[in-house]
Order: sequence, then C-alpha cells, then structure tokens
Amino acid sequence: MDSSGGFQKHTCGHALLLLLLLLAGGAEAFRICAFNAQRLTLAKVAREYVMDTLVRILARCDITVLQEVVDSTGSAIPLLLRELNRFDGSGPYSSLSSPLLGRGAYKEKYAYIYRQPSPAPFLPSLVLVPLHTTPKAVEPELKALYEVFLDVSQRWQSEDVILLGDFNADCASLTKKRLDELVLRTQAGFHWAVADGVDTTVRASTHCTYDRIVLHGERLQSLLRNAGAFDFPQSFGLTEEEALNISDHYPVEVELSRAVHRIQPLSLATLLLSLLLLLLSPQLGLAA
Repeated sequence: MDSSGGFQKHTCGHALLLLLLLLAGGAEAFRICAFNAQRLTLAKVAREYVMDTLVRILARCDITVLQEVVDSTGSAIPLLLRELNRFDGSGPYSSLSSPLLGRGAYKEKYAYIYRQPSPAPFLPSLVLVPLHTTPKAVEPELKALYEVFLDVSQRWQSEDVILLGDFNADCASLTKKRLDELVLRTQAGFHWAVADGVDTTVRASTHCTYDRIVLHGERLQSLLRNAGAFDFPQSFGLTEEEALNISDHYPVEVELSRAVHRIQPLSLATLLLSLLLLLLSPQLGLAA
C-alpha cells in the first residue's frame, strides 16, 4: 500500500514464482513456518550461538517465512543458508527475499527459506502471503490484508491461500472484540490455524498471540494436521535470556498432510510465493 491507502501498481512485480517438484512418498507431513527473527542482521547471524539455534529452527521446516530481516548488506541470509545446508543433510535449501521495505528510514524484508526439492501437499497451487503489521496500525492493515487476499486469489486463480506472519493481533495492539469484527474473522472460508490464546512470545511476562497462520480453501484445510507455536527455548534447553538473543517470538507453524487419496500425483506444481506486501512503517516490530 502507499501512504494514501491504495495498492501500488508495481506491487505485483514483487511476486516471486517458485516451482517445486512433487515427489511421491517421503515424509508424512509438510511443515510451513513463520518466524519473526527480531532484527536479523549480519552481525546477529555471525554470532555462533545465534547461528546454531537459527539453523536448528529452520531445519524443522519445509518452508519458513522470516520477518524483521533488517540486514542492509544482503549477506545475512546467504550466510544463514550456507550453514543450514551444512547442518544435517536434510536440504538442499534455497532462499527468496523481497526488497527492503518501509515508509521511512526503518526498513525490513521478508525472506523465504525452503527445502528443495521438497514433497509438497497434493495441491495444484499454493499462495503464501506474508505480513508483519505495524503495532500502531494493526486493524487497518489486517483489513487491507483481506483485499490482498482477494487480489492474489483472483490473480492466480487459487482458493488455497495461507496468510502468515507477525500480525500483532492481540494484547494492547488489538482487542479481542476488534479482532473478531475483522472480515478475515467473519468471512466464511478462513481458518485461523494458530488459535487465540496460543502464546507466541518468549518472555514469561507476556502471553500474546501475535503470530498467526490463517488458511483459506477447503482442499488446503483438509490437509491440516497440526498447528501451533514452537517453543524453541524449551525444546533446546535455553534460558529465557539465551532465547531472547535469538528472538522474542516463537516460530508458528502448520503441518499439512502430503497424502490425499493415492490418485495420480502431479509431477510438477506451482508454489506461488506472493509478495503483495503492506509496506512497513518505521515503528514496525518495535512494540512486539
């Protein structure tokens, strides 16, 4: 969006098209994750302890959408990808990134880290729409996200859409009443897979469901097996202080079944990674 609230004409030019090979068999679940990595810079990933933890988090997922990538050098994601590909042989992994986005001096980018080739769920196409809202403008940006959904589902003729990221849609940023009045909550067809009440914050002093994954499409929803937040401090035996060096958010994730009736599988599918993004303000992410 531009400052007047209209869609920028060049926004669709940011959309990235990625082809993934569909393989028969393989692991039973396909995991899609979203992670606010809290001001991810080259200096941050260069710290061995941080790098090791980030790699372990990313290696759990077939696709991860990273947010708050604020590295202006363009070197942080390639370095992270190099270490991820050295980790456990589960790759190879590749990445796609948006440009640095923002209305002012503060800018950040979205980065996709994905395993290739990776057995995808049996869907002709899947559209991923990331969003990291401005805490001071959560409601209008989530209203605009519905308009983005309408645009991308029509543009690529797909009902199977995943909206994901740090929506800041809880606690002081958005009341439950205002949340439930959003079209994304009242319109039929949307399933908020990461449910209200799931704590997606690392600090013991907070309990907020900031990070979300929302599914649209009957076929897509029929594949859903599990959803929630990944408590990496508990899983990796980290103290709160150690965990906060990584992020103040937990990753959120959905697991989709790879098997839908053993009919003739598509040998090649299109995964549409939509970067029809709501531009970020200088305050984005600083309050969450």
